[in-house]
Amino acid sequence: MAERKRPTSVHRRLLSYLLAPLLLLLVAGVAVDHHVIVSPIHSAFDHSLSRAALAIVARIHSRGDGQLDVNLPPRPPLPLRAMPDEHFYYRVSLPDGTTVAGTPELPITPDTQSADGFSYTNINFRGQLFRLASYRTSETGDPLIVTVAETPARRDRAVHRLDVAFLINDTVQMAAVLIIALIGISISLRPLQRLSRQIAGRPAAALNQLQTNEVPAEVLPLVESLNALLGRVRDSVLSQQHFLANAAHQLRTPLTGLKAQLEVLSRETAGTALQERITLLQGGVDRLAHTANQLLTLARAEPSAHRASHFTAVDLPHLIGEVIDSSLDRAVAHGIDLGAECEPVQVTGVYWLLLEVLNNLIDNAIRHTPAGGNITIRCGTTDQRPFLEVDDSGVGIPVEERDKVRERFYRSVRSTNDGSDGCGLGLAIVDEVARVHGAHLSILDGTSGRGVRMRIDFPAAV
Repeated sequence: MAERKRPTSVHRRLLSYLLAPLLLLLVAGVAVDHHVIVSPIHSAFDHSLSRAALAIVARIHSRGDGQLDVNLPPRPPLPLRAMPDEHFYYRVSLPDGTTVAGTPELPITPDTQSADGFSYTNINFRGQLFRLASYRTSETGDPLIVTVAETPARRDRAVHRLDVAFLINDTVQMAAVLIIALIGISISLRPLQRLSRQIAGRPAAALNQLQTNEVPAEVLPLVESLNALLGRVRDSVLSQQHFLANAAHQLRTPLTGLKAQLEVLSRETAGTALQERITLLQGGVDRLAHTANQLLTLARAEPSAHRASHFTAVDLPHLIGEVIDSSLDRAVAHGIDLGAECEPVQVTGVYWLLLEVLNNLIDNAIRHTPAGGNITIRCGTTDQRPFLEVDDSGVGIPVEERDKVRERFYRSVRSTNDGSDGCGLGLAIVDEVARVHGAHLSILDGTSGRGVRMRIDFPAAV
């Protein structure tokens, strides 16, 4: 079986929708910032390169013999000084290409006829990239071309530093926007989380409608559809309960009349060949009446059939006393010792349902406990939780069947083997009533080493 894919949360989906555009905006912002800063930085460094050319012009002097003299000190001034990882070259030449001073092989930029006399270009010189500037002047009396060149390391570092600064700035801004967006998403999703907790905290049998007071408008149609579905399910459940209850109730009246007629017929046919058949027929009618009563009880035990006003304080010792009074004669007739061990304790519940539960448990215990056995009813408190249990020394229930016997109409192996006339609804009713009361039914081994112990643990009192 293929592994079920985990659904993506709304929070994660919104985050993915926001993250991709924000990353694109970050990349676009850094690209735009880079484009905006490159031109001013290059202009500033070109201006610095032009100052180097002007510094060289300031040191050119004409001698009396018509020759030019370029006097540069051993340590050039700052505009002509290269950084440790840079190279700087210059050339002073005449218009005909004759080199007066500097590096003869340094190229000259084409004349762009600019107003300030400077022209700029990028060249590859001696295996490296250089920024070249040529200055055409006649300040010394003769036309000259002063050319300077430098490696673009400083301007590249400046561009890189500004790129990093803009990247950090844009990243911080985008991160701030993302954090604000995540906070906004979390706040916006709180109504959905409350709705999720409201649904998760509902009992499995709760069919009342969900609250729509604080539900966002986008989710309101979904909640309204759920409420409509819950309404239809509730109507269906109530209809089934009413049908089951009505059918069971309608069966009881004719069955009572049939039992009375069979009693009369049994007396009239006493000692005849029909007596055995009449007895079998009476047993079948008794089982049918018992099943009808169990179905009626099961229908009335449904959680949706009870309101909060039906729950009252129930004194468990008093409840046990009432059940023992009604069951003692039957236990004695079967040769069973029926007793009780009670501690003062109360639970909140529906009295007649708990009475029916205890009657079912005693009925099961008497059916499956042989003569000479014993049945003990206990109530008390363990870890601040009230409990009610019926402990017998009968045939017990195999461990592998203890979950199945809670199912409706399931009859255990012991019921089949000992010929019990149960209908398989007794423990289903007990389990249903336990869930109505927020309690838990446990099927345990008997304390005597034989039999079974049916224990109901109620929730702790608030």
